[in-house]
Amino acid sequence: MRFFPTGLVKIGLALCLTFCMMVPMVDQALAANGQIEVGVDITKTAYEKTDILVNMLNVLSGGTASVKTAELVESVINNDLIFSGLIRTALSEDQSDSLDFQFTIEGTVEGPLRDAELTGEDVPTTINLNFMLYPSRQLLFSKRYRPLPTQLRTTAHHFSAQVIGYISMSPPITMTRIAFCRGSNARTDLYAVDYDGAGELKLTANRTLNLCPSWSPDRSEIAFTSYREGTQGLFSLNTHTGSVRPIIELDGLNYGADWHPDGHELLLALSRGGNPEIYRISPEGRIIKRLTVAKSIEISPSWAPNGRELIFTSDRTGTPQLYIIDDEGTGRRRRTYEGRYNDSADWSPDGQNIVYATREGNTTQIVLMSITGENRRVLTGAGWGNCEDPSWAPDGRHIVFTSDRSGVFKLFVFDVVENTFRQLTFGPDPDTTPDWSN
Repeated sequence: MRFFPTGLVKIGLALCLTFCMMVPMVDQALAANGQIEVGVDITKTAYEKTDILVNMLNVLSGGTASVKTAELVESVINNDLIFSGLIRTALSEDQSDSLDFQFTIEGTVEGPLRDAELTGEDVPTTINLNFMLYPSRQLLFSKRYRPLPTQLRTTAHHFSAQVIGYISMSPPITMTRIAFCRGSNARTDLYAVDYDGAGELKLTANRTLNLCPSWSPDRSEIAFTSYREGTQGLFSLNTHTGSVRPIIELDGLNYGADWHPDGHELLLALSRGGNPEIYRISPEGRIIKRLTVAKSIEISPSWAPNGRELIFTSDRTGTPQLYIIDDEGTGRRRRTYEGRYNDSADWSPDGQNIVYATREGNTTQIVLMSITGENRRVLTGAGWGNCEDPSWAPDGRHIVFTSDRSGVFKLFVFDVVENTFRQLTFGPDPDTTPDWSN
C-alpha cells in the first residue's frame, strides 16, 4: 500500500479496505524552453568525478533562433552531466585551475533558411556535437542531429547519454521519465515529466481518482489504478497513442501494480477473497497465481530485478513490515524490524538494496538498506517533513520520492551516493506515487 498525504486520500493498511469500498501521447519529444528551477543541497564530502569542458556551440547560420537553440542545447547538456553525479563541468577554459579537464564537448548549429524563419515554417535545425579528449582534441565520437524545435531537449539528452555511457558503466538516465499523480480529494490525474523536471505532460482527465502509475519495462504502457468506470480497477495507458484499456476490475481492491522485468506479467494486490493478497496477473488481466494466503493484509509488491523474487508489505505480526518471497509464494523472509509502519518498498536495479518509507511517530521518512535487512540508513531527516513512495532510477544511484517539506507534497530526486537532492515538481497541488521509467 502506498502512503498518501493529508488532503489527498489517506490509505493505510488498516484503512485500505474501507477506501476500496468507496465507490496525448507520452513517448514524444517535448519542448520546455523556460528555465528549470532547481534546488540542490551540496554536502562537504568530496567524490572523484570526471571533468569536462562544455564549449559554446558555434552558430553557423540561422540568426537569433539558432543562437537560442545553441544556448538551450548547451544548458541541457551541462545540467545532464552535472545531474549524473559523475561529472564536473565548466563552460570556460578559465576554470582549468580548479578543474582537471579530461574531455571537451564542442559543436555547431546551422539554422533554417532565413525565408523559412520569416514564414514561421516548422523546419529542422542541423546540430553537430563532438566529444573529444582534452587538450589534444582527439575525436572520440561525433553525432549529427536534425531536430525540429520541439525536439531540442531530447537531442541534448540523447547526446548527454552517449557521453555518460562512454565514461561510466552506470546506465544514463537522461532519456528517462517519471510518472506520478497530481490532485487531491476525489480527483487525481496521471502526469509524466522528464527526469530533469522539464516536459511536464498531463495524461488523464477523467474527473476521478487515478493512482499508482507503473511503467512497463519498454515504456510502451503505464499501468494504474482508477475509478474511471465507477469502481476501482487496474488500467493501462498506451504511451504512444494515449488510449486506455482495462486490465482487471474485480470486486474490492485492484491496487499497486508492478511490472515484471520481462514485461509479460504484473504483481497486484487484490481483495477478491477478503483481505488484500498478492497476485501475479497477465497484462490482459488473467490471474496467473496467488502468492500469499493469510488473514493479514498483504500489499505493495515490488519485483526483484531477477524476476524470481518480490518484496511486499504485510501486517501479519501486528504492524506493517517488509517481507521477501519467491515468485511461487514460498520462502518468506522478514526484512524489517524497526519502524511501526514500513511500506512502499522498491528494489534497486542491481538487486542489492531496497528503498522504502517508514513511519515513526507522526512523520514518514525514506530508508535505504540491503536486501538482507542490514546497513539500514535513513536518507531523510526531520527537516524533510513527511517523505513517501520512493522509486529507483535505472542508474541505481538516484531515487525519486514525495515530500511535503515545502508545505505540499512535491517530487524530489535524491542522490544516495552524495546525499544531494533537487526538487523536481512545483506548484500548489499535491504530487504523489512517482514511478521512474527505464
